[in-house]
Amino acid sequence: MLNWPLLRYLLASYTRSYKYFAPIAFMIISVMLLYSYKPSPVLDSYAVTSTLLFIGFAWLSLNYLNHDRGQQISLLILHTGRARTFFITQYSVLIMMSLVVSILSVIYPMATHMFAEPVGFVRFCLALLAHVFLAWLGSTIALFFQSGWMENHGRAVGMLLVLIVLSIAGLSITDSLPHGFVFIAYLLPPVSLIIDMLMHADERRLWISVIALTYSLVYTVVLGIVYIKAACAKDATEFNRKSG
Repeated sequence: MLNWPLLRYLLASYTRSYKYFAPIAFMIISVMLLYSYKPSPVLDSYAVTSTLLFIGFAWLSLNYLNHDRGQQISLLILHTGRARTFFITQYSVLIMMSLVVSILSVIYPMATHMFAEPVGFVRFCLALLAHVFLAWLGSTIALFFQSGWMENHGRAVGMLLVLIVLSIAGLSITDSLPHGFVFIAYLLPPVSLIIDMLMHADERRLWISVIALTYSLVYTVVLGIVYIKAACAKDATEFNRKSG
């Protein structure tokens, strides 16, 4: 289902636009500022950097999806042969970029000795998975706010920003609500759950952290599947409208 020539083309097309510079610069500068003073606490620092990647990749994803204003999508789908293959490949570019940046963000403070104590294998795995999953989640929620889905760019950006803020503050918001509304934290993108998991991982049993990470992964995968199915249906509808 993955088309490698198309993947290379999409990546090259985006990098030539230089629209990646601002979100990448935001993530790099934010991470470097965070670690400008040492020693830093291990999991608390990773909770912050994973959140920064969530924000940064929501921004980068929106830029990536809008960099050519959808002008080439119909042509690329026609060239690829299947809409599903195109959208999966388009989405895979974001997943690959999030994986690379997440690995670098986790390794950087370890390589530069920014922590006062050894990270350890378990904490390293928790931090890496949290970074990958939140970067991937940020990329995924931005899919639904691209110009092909919401023509008013200002409104799309505003709604995405609101969703980002609510996702980060999810558990804090539900703490102030009646007990019956706790489920709202689990309907929102589970950013606050991962932040809470990292900040308290040393105090809790490992299986609690695994559940939080698994929920985040399942949430993102379901969102990705919904997007691909909806995008294919939308493309088929537009094709029928134009041909009819």
